[in-house]
Amino acid sequence: MVIVPISSMNPMTSITQSGLDVSKSSGGVPFSDILENALKDVRETQEVAKQDSYELAMGTSDNLAGVMINSAKAATAIEMAVQLTTRAVSAYKEIMQMQV
Repeated sequence: MVIVPISSMNPMTSITQSGLDVSKSSGGVPFSDILENALKDVRETQEVAKQDSYELAMGTSDNLAGVMINSAKAATAIEMAVQLTTRAVSAYKEIMQMQV
């Protein structure tokens, strides 16, 4: 059995370096735009997966691996959108329960 060594990982960039800073004062991207882009990605990946599965069912495509990859991308995009909205609602509830 061969054990492959783990290569060094690139450090993660901070939110401000990646352009996803949500604060208005620093000119970052608002949260609503991030959520809107995530939902747009979900719609796009679902359409691609739907078209691929239709073509496979009709016999015009024989690329089963591509269909599976695109359907996995769609499922991952949906899961990410659900997690994003769940966490946003959870954060909102927590903020609303804070005493002033």
